[in-house]
Amino acid sequence: MDARERFSEFLAGQGYTGGVPAAFFQHFGPGIRHGQAALDAQLDFFEATGMDMVKIMFDDIYPQIPGIHSPTDWARIPTFRRSDPVFTQQIDLARQVVERAGKKAYVFQTIFTPYVSAGCSVSGLVDWDEIISPHLLLDPEAVCAGLQNICGVLAGFAQDLAATGIDGFYVSVQGGERARYPRSFFRQWLKPIDLAFLNALRSTGKLVFIHFCGVGMRLEEYLDYPGDVVNLAVHGNGVSLAGAAGLFRRPVMGGLDNTGVICTGTEAQIRAEVERTLRAAPAGVMLGADCTIPREVPAEHLRWAVEAAHAFRG
Repeated sequence: MDARERFSEFLAGQGYTGGVPAAFFQHFGPGIRHGQAALDAQLDFFEATGMDMVKIMFDDIYPQIPGIHSPTDWARIPTFRRSDPVFTQQIDLARQVVERAGKKAYVFQTIFTPYVSAGCSVSGLVDWDEIISPHLLLDPEAVCAGLQNICGVLAGFAQDLAATGIDGFYVSVQGGERARYPRSFFRQWLKPIDLAFLNALRSTGKLVFIHFCGVGMRLEEYLDYPGDVVNLAVHGNGVSLAGAAGLFRRPVMGGLDNTGVICTGTEAQIRAEVERTLRAAPAGVMLGADCTIPREVPAEHLRWAVEAAHAFRG
């Protein structure tokens, strides 16, 4: 059974005939985001881990936005063309990944919500929210005008990506953490933009795989987010895989702590943790992690976990 067949069983929810599907992800270095280096990195990682889907990383995220000094500046940001290299280089990469791997695995393109994209356009990936988050609190109307602009640009980008033959989008969502904004604020300002963006992705006819990124999330606020598959951190959100499946009522991926045994354990410990996790999980889940695995973790650790999932017969 190949990766595409195993993932198809996951989507169908009709039971597994070749073990539990599994996938884990890592960010790649800044020097291998584009061109042949990026293509090699994506395909080598897929082959080295033996996982059951390809998730194309996209750490450029959005073109850099100049001149953001105050919240009001967001209302006047430029509308980037679909011909911007940030977009065209990723489209070229997606097309090549589909050509090389699309017959044996589902290919998902990573993409970020307008809120996260905006943050990364003015800050680094690690500290992406240091400007956008306080600006949104200070002048939500002006900042959301900018987010709507970004939403439109990303919707066009998604149409171009869909034309490459990818199977779907892997969408990173943030903003609904309890510690970030009051519930009423999130509902009024961020949630409508998230929903508009997700509906734009769905309009391409491709699958939408939602990753709720973070801990302390108000998961109940996300139950109506349109998507085909959900991944979230079970560690830090007070929910089990069974609980997540019951809440979202769609296929769920996850189970392992992305900073836990899979990073530091021996082969025997990693395989035992997979076994323990899957025995406690409901049928039909896909093994994954709370979030990306640190870059320094060897690919063989991920392969051990994938192999243990494939061998599992609950």
